[in-house]
Parts: sequence; C-alpha cells; structure tokens
Amino acid sequence: MFSGSHSSEKGIGFQKIVSINAYQNQYYQFLNNSIEKIAKLQYDKKNFVVSTIDAKDFISSIVEVSVNIPPEDLQDAIELKAYDDLGLDQAVEYIIRYFEIPSRKTDKLRSFHVFVAEPEVIHEVFDHVKQEVKYIDYIYPKPYLIQNIYEKEILESYGVHGYLYFQKEDAFLALFKDGEYIYSKSLKYSFENIYERFCELYGERVDEDSFFEMLKNEGLKTSNFDYQDHLMKLFSEIFLYVNDILIYAKRAFEIEKIDMFYTGSESGPILGLNEYAHTYLGIEANDFDFDYEMEKGDWYIDQFHFLSVLEAIKNIEGEDSPNFTIYFRPPPFVARRSGQFIITTAATIVLALSIPVYNYTYDTYVKISNDRLKKEEARLNQLVTSIKREIAALEKEKSNILARIEAENSLFEKKKKILSAIYDKKVNYPMKAKTIVGFGNNMTKFDVRVTKITDDDNLFTLSLYSKSEKQITQFIKYLTDTYENRIHTDIDKIYKDEDTGIYHGDLKVTVL
Repeated sequence: MFSGSHSSEKGIGFQKIVSINAYQNQYYQFLNNSIEKIAKLQYDKKNFVVSTIDAKDFISSIVEVSVNIPPEDLQDAIELKAYDDLGLDQAVEYIIRYFEIPSRKTDKLRSFHVFVAEPEVIHEVFDHVKQEVKYIDYIYPKPYLIQNIYEKEILESYGVHGYLYFQKEDAFLALFKDGEYIYSKSLKYSFENIYERFCELYGERVDEDSFFEMLKNEGLKTSNFDYQDHLMKLFSEIFLYVNDILIYAKRAFEIEKIDMFYTGSESGPILGLNEYAHTYLGIEANDFDFDYEMEKGDWYIDQFHFLSVLEAIKNIEGEDSPNFTIYFRPPPFVARRSGQFIITTAATIVLALSIPVYNYTYDTYVKISNDRLKKEEARLNQLVTSIKREIAALEKEKSNILARIEAENSLFEKKKKILSAIYDKKVNYPMKAKTIVGFGNNMTKFDVRVTKITDDDNLFTLSLYSKSEKQITQFIKYLTDTYENRIHTDIDKIYKDEDTGIYHGDLKVTVL
C-alpha cells in the first residue's frame, strides 16, 4: 500500500501506481514512497495506471460560456463552444476535457481551460500499452501536471513562472501564474528536430547517438570546438523563437513580466541552457529538476513520472483531473451489459409469474416515461433557442471585435516600423560603430593595419595587412577572446604579397 504522506483510505484497493511514457516505452512504479523503473508491464487490477499525452498531440485553449447555463447542460455548451472557437471538424468526435478558471469569472461569463485530442491519436499512441495492462486510469495533458510543484510547496505560488521542456519527439513551453496553469504550447524544437537542424548547420550528418550523449554530458559548453559554434547558432535560433511566443502570451494573458524561468529535458538538465534563457529572454533561469521527497533508484528520472504519481494520488483520494483515457476499467457487474441482461431476465421471470401486476406496472412505467420525455423535449427546445440567440449575439460581437483588432493591428504595425527605424539609427548603429572603433585601438597592439572597412547590416568586413601572418592571427584570437558572445569572426585566408612581403586578409566580423 501507499505509505507516509501519500497514503489514503480511498486508495486502499490499490497497491502500486504505474506511470507510463507511451512514446518512449518507459515504465515506473511507485510503492512505499519509492519510485523505480520496471522493464515490462503486467496486468494487475490492483495497479493504478497513469500516463501523459505530449503537448503536440492536443490543443489547449480557453472558452467562455454564459453563467446562466445549468450544470447538467454545461458539458454540451463547452463542447459546442470549443468546436466553434477552435474550428474543429464537425465530422470528428473529439475528446474534450476542461476545468474552470475561477479568477476569470464575470457577471455574464464563465471561463474554462479546454484540452482537445483526436481519438485516432489516442489509439495510435496508447493502444499498445492497453494490450499489456488492459486499462489506463488516467492520461494527463503533460504541462498541466506542473501545478503539483506548487501544491507540494516545492515552489512558492507567487508570480509568473515559465517552463521549457525538451523531449525526443516534442518540446513545450508552459506558463503558470500564482501556481495556476494559464498557457502551454508545443514547440517545433524536439530533440529529433534539434539534431536535424544541427546537421544542417554543420553541413554534414554526425552520429546521432554521439550528438545526444554530448548534449546530455556536456550540454552547450562542449569541448568539441567544431560543434560549439554551430550549437551557439542553433540555440540562439531556438530562444529567439521562444521569445516570440512569450511576447504573444504576455500580451494575450495580460502578463507584465515573467518572474522565473525553468529549463529541462526528459534526460536531465542541459548544461548552459539557463545562461541562454537569461541572455535571450532576460529572465533568471534555473533547472527544471526538483526534489519530490520520493526515493529513487536512478540518478535522474523524467520529472513527469514524479508529477504523474502526485496527480494519481490525488485521483485515488477522490480529486478529478483532465483525463484523455478511453481505456476504462470494467464497470461493476450491475453496470455491465451481461449483468443487466441477467438482472432483466430474472425480473422478467418474476413478472411472468404475476401477469396482472406486470401489466399494471408496465403501463404505469410507459406513462411516466412519456411524461418525462415530453418535459425533457420542452426543456431542450428552450435551451436550443437560448443557445442560438446567444451564439448570434456573440457572432455579432466577434465581428465587431475582429474589425477593431484589425484596425489596431494596422496602426500598431505602422508605429512599430517607425520605432524600429528610430531605434536602429539611435541605438544599433552607434553601438556597432563603437565596437568597430574599439577594434582600431586593439590593432595597434599587434602592429596590424586596416585599408578598408565595409558594412552590410550586422556584417563588417575589415581588409587587414601586416608584416607578419602571426600578428594577424594573434589579433583575431584577441578579438574572439575579448568580445566573446558579442561578435563572431571569420577569415577565409591570409596571403602574402610576394612583391612587398606584406600579409593581407579580409576579416569578417558579425556583431551579435
């Protein structure tokens, strides 16, 4: 049974929690406050089985519905709104899960986080797991589970925190405000895509296993200098992409600033990643690697196995969670078709022994059913009419809002272009020029001269000459060391003028 703070009377029927990564076929079990890897899945009705679905395989959004919708009609109203707002295919019966956002409730509207997945995707990812364990109690949307970090008081539920997490087939960005989930998005830079993009930048394919081993052990501060320059370019590209998404999210959710940022991966922290986050996002960053007060056998376990266990414990104790599973446990005997058949057959035999009682009972049942159906039909007609009126009003309001947004966007783009031009002239160009002037002061130390400087946006070309090839190479090394992370230097060749004995070379300097 569960032990310590994780025990529960409601969970008395379960002996273990089994956490499954269906994408990587990795399995962990939680027992006696210890989590350990298992090689193979086995069916056991006393196991509470959970898994996660990657951010790339579901849609996350917010929908709003009227506060006047009664509880029994709430699910239908949310699903109808999700189909409309997200433009879902009406021919597909999506799996839609949701939970309310109390802080956004107004006098007229209630807001809900909605998660949407296609049944075909669930079958593709999880069917092979179901064959082994017969059922999966919960399939959680992965970023949602991060809220357990705050519920366990591992982090304080204050301010806005961002999470960047890399996996083999996916990566995602998630935002939490005061410990509550507000936003998540799948990113195009999974480990597989990072590898492909690195090979593209490097100009040839490198050994895939060696590449991931390097990332795991050395991170972005690899001792392989041939790789380091291309890794810098690649992760600069990644964090510029992440920054664009954060700009959108901050505007959409009215976030003034992000107070802390956490980076990690399914294979462990990546050395140097936090420095990139701080440089490109301007946010203090730490490792997404926490102590969940569980004993573990491996030096590192994917954070989402811990988080899945914490969420599963809450489910066993009676709390609910967004759940994409379609692999439910067999229902109790009386709820099964076979059980209902047996019960119905027994009841029929009893009734057949007393025909008058049966006829009277059946006639009464039919009358009650007809009355109930008529009342239900009237209520549904009234609800449909109400919903249609509300949809028409919202469509009109939506059109007006879209028109205003288009006008505001047009004005914003014009102002942005003007400000960008002003900023470039007043800030970027003087800063670039100051850097290049600094080069001139450095040249005299190495007896190196320049005949010409050309400027193409961020790229400066300096035509150098000196009496010694060594003086030129020493000057370039000095620039690289002195202006690390601020410039990038490259020179095709250094050649000697046989008539004058002078060495020449065109140094290309990119100001970062």
